[in-house]
Amino acid sequence: MTELNDHELLAEFAQSESEAAFAELVARYVNLVYSAALRFCGNAQHCEEITQAVFIILARKAGKLSPNVVLSGWLYQTARLAAANFMKGEIRRQQREQEAYMQSTLYETGLPSGDETEAWLQIAPLLDDAMGRLGEADRNAVVLRFFENKTAAEVAAALKTSEAAAHKRVSRALEKLRKIFTKRGVTLPAALIAGTVAANSVQAAPAGLAATISVTAVKGAAVAATVTTLVKGTLKIMTYAKLKLAGGIIAGILLAGGAATLSLSQTSGGDHSADEIFKKAQEKYASLTSYSDAGKTVATLNGTTITTTFDIKLSRPNLYRIDWQQTTASAAYTSTTVTLAVWSAGNGDFLLNMGGSATKYTSMDMALSGATGISGGAAATIPGTFFKMNWGNQLVRSVVGEKQLPDEKVGDADCYVFTSGLKGRTKTIWIGKQDFLIHQVRTVTSAEAMKATMAEAAKRNPQIAARMSKTEYTESISTETHENIVLNQKFSPADFSQ
Repeated sequence: MTELNDHELLAEFAQSESEAAFAELVARYVNLVYSAALRFCGNAQHCEEITQAVFIILARKAGKLSPNVVLSGWLYQTARLAAANFMKGEIRRQQREQEAYMQSTLYETGLPSGDETEAWLQIAPLLDDAMGRLGEADRNAVVLRFFENKTAAEVAAALKTSEAAAHKRVSRALEKLRKIFTKRGVTLPAALIAGTVAANSVQAAPAGLAATISVTAVKGAAVAATVTTLVKGTLKIMTYAKLKLAGGIIAGILLAGGAATLSLSQTSGGDHSADEIFKKAQEKYASLTSYSDAGKTVATLNGTTITTTFDIKLSRPNLYRIDWQQTTASAAYTSTTVTLAVWSAGNGDFLLNMGGSATKYTSMDMALSGATGISGGAAATIPGTFFKMNWGNQLVRSVVGEKQLPDEKVGDADCYVFTSGLKGRTKTIWIGKQDFLIHQVRTVTSAEAMKATMAEAAKRNPQIAARMSKTEYTESISTETHENIVLNQKFSPADFSQ
């Protein structure tokens, strides 16, 4: 069986549903697919689901792939698409789970562990986005030469070209990667990039994963609902894009977060209607060149209080820094405090992890979304509104049941107050009557909605599942307050760097 090439194995599987042929293909490429997924989402369980989905898709398309397709390149690109599709749902789920303020349990990071060089730590967060910016031929050349560590002769055979042409293709693709990394602030020689990617880009998948995939893909064994959904979604993307537009589609997917905020009703705001108030607030944020504030979020959940103090700095077009210190206190255990940050000084988007290392993200949306829960919402409410992010903007999305409450003060600021509710969650927002800025946001989640949220999270997190059996959920209240607001202050990129 092992002497057959990829397309011979595919043909045998397509014609006779040979389990042995498909198992051989899985064994050849499971590490490649799993490693790509791992760099994207950094969670072992999620990566296994993504890897299963990729090979289920391969099984469905086995008889339709052209003999000219470089299978390793096709699998790598499909893994990128599947991982991006998965992350779309993760951003939405993350927003719901973060309302429960289980950050210490849910937050995970995933740079590969071990003895990676400093160069790999710089390259890893950028690699797959950079690969997506290459053309198909260049991407296939890099996958073959450095991900699979094939010889020049083997690369030439796979690309159906001469060794000299294959060598030029690899060198050209490597130089393109170097330039992409340089634009992202990582300046390394091409030779170091080549050696580092070859040594670190593919790690071993968990033991038994290949066997599990073979059973689920070939025999149609039951798979998790998340895998089925992921397969369907990725197939739709592949059909629409034919893979060649993957870079742009992934960017769109990663922007497709979801966070319900307040609607614009026709109720009166005294001297302004609600429509006018929200419009003036939108115009005010859009007119700002920079924004900074200091504030606090206090959240309560089942006898636990989480207090987050934060400092926010934002500047056009894409500079931001949010620093926060979060303390978790409960009668059941000793209080703990963590200090973290998320920032961009114009050379990439970074999140300081619990362990003290920084992860570089592929976009502002991903970095701020990843920081939302663990920052007590500070990375979402004002940044999302200032930068008009579709998942964090508090002023443009709509829910049902919006109404205006009597005016109130937040500190010294007189504010209009609006509230709305949906599926057991009520959100209230305080907008300044003089400055039309957001001064406070409160989210109240019912016990039933909290339980449903955590039940969904428990399907993916064993720690939450263990807690659920002995937890009686109560109403959760989170109040985020913004003070010491300074507008249009002059900043330089150095003011945002770590």
